[in-house]
Amino acid sequence: MPDTPAPDWARTALRIRWPLFVALVCLLPVVLSDVWVQMLVFVGLFIVLGLGLNVVVGFAGLLDLGYVAFFAAGAYTMGLLTSPGSPIDSGLNFWLILPLGILIASVVGLLLGLPVLPLRGDYLAIVTLGFGEIIRLFLINRDDLTRGSQGLSAIPRPEFFGYRIDSFTEWFYFVIAAAVLVGFCTARLRDSRIGRAWEAIREDEDVAAAMGVNTTKYKLLAFATGAAIGGLGGVIYASFIGFISPAAFSLQVSIDVLAIVIIGGMGSTPGVILGSLILIGIPRILQFRETGDFLARLEWLRDGLNGLIGAVDAALPGSIGRLPPAETWGAQLADDTRFIIFGALLVLVMVVRPSGLWPSSRRRLEFAHDETEPSAPVSAA
Repeated sequence: MPDTPAPDWARTALRIRWPLFVALVCLLPVVLSDVWVQMLVFVGLFIVLGLGLNVVVGFAGLLDLGYVAFFAAGAYTMGLLTSPGSPIDSGLNFWLILPLGILIASVVGLLLGLPVLPLRGDYLAIVTLGFGEIIRLFLINRDDLTRGSQGLSAIPRPEFFGYRIDSFTEWFYFVIAAAVLVGFCTARLRDSRIGRAWEAIREDEDVAAAMGVNTTKYKLLAFATGAAIGGLGGVIYASFIGFISPAAFSLQVSIDVLAIVIIGGMGSTPGVILGSLILIGIPRILQFRETGDFLARLEWLRDGLNGLIGAVDAALPGSIGRLPPAETWGAQLADDTRFIIFGALLVLVMVVRPSGLWPSSRRRLEFAHDETEPSAPVSAA
């Protein structure tokens, strides 16, 4: 029986959903304070990074734990060429350095991709992790170039026809524009021949090669594309913060971006947005004074949970501890137990929603097919 075509209103809703979503997001600075807008700037920045890693991990299936190296390449390109404390300060403006940072990051991605072409799975993850650490240690040890752990400061803000982007609201719109551009480009790549080649490599590299897909070419292209987007995020980050140091480019950045992609849904642009809101936005919201004031009203809940914890302590050796005062719950959750929540959320998502909170339509169909596929009949002995 042929499928019933979707009604006109449904097709119209699908066409306007993204423009409507972007329009609603652009209204947020009107109703939110600067503290909230600053948080959203960081969320938007990690959306850009998540979309870049989504190309490598979600589209091509290449597990990259050194994504922070591309982020650092873009940031230090901006810092070295504009900071007054840099030995190679060129005095170039933001718009001239932006394509240069993207190009340098993509070259770094190619340098990473070349030696790891034969590797898969865990081996690929370990090598890329080591590559990210090499870049971080290089930035620390080259005092003559990067000023080591002292970092580079006074990085200028971008100017547009003589108007400098300064306020959090202006930065919010700038980051949103970058995220929309990156999201559009990655979506077009996903639906192109390149995207289909990446998906073939992700599903089975040997079969893809047997079907005529040039796996070497497309894997390098995935690394270069993801690295270019990471370099874009690095340039924006350096200009927004105005100061960079190797401490900002630790392994934890790669873990955060990878967690965004996995929890949100690999290969899914809405999943990356949702994952960034959860993993980057919520920890920052918990540190807000308004959140602390709200949690301070839940003293009764804290006392009840401490009673349960006390009962568990009485039955088991050792001590679990007690919940902090209600007014400090937010800071404790955001700082001390953030990684525990990350790990628990990863486990929960992998068990309950292995395709992610908002998977792409293709991966949703794949998982639905796996669940409904009948098992092969057992032959008689």
